[in-house]
Amino acid sequence: MADIQMPLFCDLTALSPPETLDPTIIPPVWRSITPGGYCTPPYTLGWRLTPQQLQAYLDPDGTKTTIPVDFEACCIGPRWSAFGYEEKYCDAQPEVATMPARDGARAYDLIVYITSNASKATLEVVQGADIQEIIAAAVHTLNLPDDLVSDLKWHAHLPRQSKRKTN
Repeated sequence: MADIQMPLFCDLTALSPPETLDPTIIPPVWRSITPGGYCTPPYTLGWRLTPQQLQAYLDPDGTKTTIPVDFEACCIGPRWSAFGYEEKYCDAQPEVATMPARDGARAYDLIVYITSNASKATLEVVQGADIQEIIAAAVHTLNLPDDLVSDLKWHAHLPRQSKRKTN
């Protein structure tokens, strides 16, 4: 099997990679050239939320008066540990990143993700037998409502001005 070519620079505007992928479609490693001819952008497997949505899920009683600057350190990490997932799924704790907002009303949305396509190692998380358990643990930790669970997708981190198609 030939190694994937990893260019030093990828022009993400040359062709249009999909903005989202179904969770069962594992993207190529970031910066690899796909059979479709585009350079693979960074993808994260997770849920796209507004900061207010995430705050509401993590604090449904509204006992915290402000949204934490660092959701991972203030809310997600402690809950992940308290539920015992840190020991069981040591490398799979949900993380938070920002993405340009879809509607233009905000500067950014949040992506709460389980893994990425940054390397072969990070992609191995979704190829393991425990992936459904890890997803369930993330849903439990984030206190996501049932109707949002199916919104799990691979989200491409693309330049703001790009309009990309969704699969």
